[in-house]
Amino acid sequence: MFRLDRRRVLALAALVGLLAYIGWMAGPYLRSVILRDAAVTSWINHTASPIAGYVGLHPLYPGERIGADGLIAAIEDPLADRSALTRSEADLERAKQRRKSLEQLVALRQSTADARATVAQTYAETFKQDLETRITAASGSLSLTTQRLGLERVQADRLAKLAASGHGSQSAADAEAQLVVELQKTQTGLQSELDRSTQRRSAAEQGTFLLEDGTDAAVASRALDDTRLALNQARLDLALAEVDIGLARQMLAAAQQAYDKARRAPVAAPPGALVWSLATAPGTAVQPGSPVASWVDCAVMMVDAPVSDVELALLPKGTQAEVVFEGESRTRHGTVLLTRGAAATVGQADLAALAKGRYPGVGQVLITLDPSPADIAACPIGQAAHVDFPGVGLLDVLRARLRL
Repeated sequence: MFRLDRRRVLALAALVGLLAYIGWMAGPYLRSVILRDAAVTSWINHTASPIAGYVGLHPLYPGERIGADGLIAAIEDPLADRSALTRSEADLERAKQRRKSLEQLVALRQSTADARATVAQTYAETFKQDLETRITAASGSLSLTTQRLGLERVQADRLAKLAASGHGSQSAADAEAQLVVELQKTQTGLQSELDRSTQRRSAAEQGTFLLEDGTDAAVASRALDDTRLALNQARLDLALAEVDIGLARQMLAAAQQAYDKARRAPVAAPPGALVWSLATAPGTAVQPGSPVASWVDCAVMMVDAPVSDVELALLPKGTQAEVVFEGESRTRHGTVLLTRGAAATVGQADLAALAKGRYPGVGQVLITLDPSPADIAACPIGQAAHVDFPGVGLLDVLRARLRL
């Protein structure tokens, strides 16, 4: 009887030990099945100050939605350096003043050129008219001289014949012959003057005004050419001044943009995102890179579920999961996005909320969900949830634990 009781005690003790071992192995699994120790979460995004300055007085606070402008807060620097902008404004003003002076210079040289053109035209007309008068006079004198020369030659021949026959005076014949020679010289001179005047008139038609001594008389024309050259140079300088103004305006716009960015810079996030935390109070001085706020995208919805390392091995990426939020009875369907062992879980630096059931030695499964518009509007980040993996049961966990 004593031996029988001893055997029963030993069997009972073995059974209790086996059940305790099974409970120890299956405890994390049963805990995750029974308790709602998972949490709805999303990736957390941190924003930093882009410039040195002070946080604006009206930032968005945790729980507020980011508007269409994407602005969480503004960083303002009332001591931003304005020297580059001032130099650009001064450069533009100098360029405008230079353009104004060149416009006046162009107008002055244009009026001078117009006046000298009138003088040159009047001189050319007068010069040509004088030559026409000279040509007309020389032509008339030459015609008369030619006629007289013909008559005098006849008279000289007659007197020479009378003198030769003894019926006339030899001295009279010689005087008449001398007169013929003088008339020939006069004729030659008048012809030469007529030819030179005709040539000068032809040259004047081409813009070359020659005096009687052969020198150029186009002083007014040369002065007009010089004025026109100076006018063209002034117009070129004016065109370059216009280019300088365009460049100065571009430089001013760039300097204004740089100053505006240094004076006030936004801390931005995608429109519709939810402000998760405000790390810096309004009016606080910050430096470039100082944390200002964090935000989450409610359209990216996940569940952080704690599971044992044994069960973790049974959950490859893409495994189906069933999720029930705290306070709901509706089952949502998701898939395994990421698994991490207990030694390398994703923490608060990357996730907005962590499962409350995580403790040392427990692994991690991130399950991605497809949120509805109502879920995005409610954004239940941090809400407790229950997770079940239909394809993995208690026996699967025990077999994996016992390597069966």
